[in-house]
Amino acid sequence: MDTRKVQRTGKSTFIVSLPKAWATKNGISAGSIVYISQGDNGALTLSTDRSERDLRVRLDVGEKTGDDLIRDIIGCYVGGYRIIEVTSQHMSPAQKKDLHQIVNKLIGPEILEETINKVVIHDLLSSEELQSEKALRRIKTVVKSMIHDSFVSLMNNDEDELAMDVIQRDDDVDRLNLLISRQFTEILRTGSVKQELQNPIHAFNYMQAASNLERIADHAHRIAQIAREYNCTLADDLKEELLTIESQLCSLIDDSLSHLLQTNSDKANEMIDTIREIQMGVAGIAVVSDNLGKSEMLKRLALAASLERMFDYIMNICELTINLSHATRAAEKS
Repeated sequence: MDTRKVQRTGKSTFIVSLPKAWATKNGISAGSIVYISQGDNGALTLSTDRSERDLRVRLDVGEKTGDDLIRDIIGCYVGGYRIIEVTSQHMSPAQKKDLHQIVNKLIGPEILEETINKVVIHDLLSSEELQSEKALRRIKTVVKSMIHDSFVSLMNNDEDELAMDVIQRDDDVDRLNLLISRQFTEILRTGSVKQELQNPIHAFNYMQAASNLERIADHAHRIAQIAREYNCTLADDLKEELLTIESQLCSLIDDSLSHLLQTNSDKANEMIDTIREIQMGVAGIAVVSDNLGKSEMLKRLALAASLERMFDYIMNICELTINLSHATRAAEKS
């Protein structure tokens, strides 16, 4: 952290110098305008006109609908645009429906203007509200609830409503994951001098961790689908094994995220060894025999594949912790 000595000029004006690296990066020179805003806790944020003004993009979507259109909007959102003006020569009802659906799945944007050939989306979320650590903890909570309920649905074989609820919760994880990606872009774009703002190294690793949690949620989603697609009752011994695996998954997710936030590489290394041992036992779920019906065989194979990937993603978070630990040490020495 840089320190500066406050000096006095004239009778009532205090001045402080700017860090040279930040000034150079943002093109600051004599006569440049610098914007200063004050947070609720008294912290000051310095920014240039480039970073502070509302970034606006005009997107001519032509006849695009569905996933193509949705990907464009998500790209603009993650890219940090505050105003997205979506235009077409004549916007179809299908296009407007897709725009409303994607806006409802993002945190911050709202449609504030709509005409026959234009939809204007404003991002109403303040940069100060983008707290990736808080969003990361929220993702963790949702993912754990998805794992628990998907396992309950799988073991009871009669919880179709619960399985559907798990599938719908996957959207919540997607929204939070995109929010964290957007924050990382915001940090890189603004280069703000702000005490509460994460440094880019932490922000990058938190973004990667959120991505791995989102993939775990995808597999919880998949397990809920398995519960709905394969109508068979699992053996009691498999149910007991699944209860143990569920507990291990949730505990490991808790610990992996805790180690990441604390940058505890030693614990992360220990966790990787533990997960590898657990994975060897999980592989046994996929072992099939002639005593099993076709539906249960398929159920076991699909389940084992998802469980293996979930443990892989937790190991990825542990590896991020190790990477972050070394990157932090290197930054401190530079």
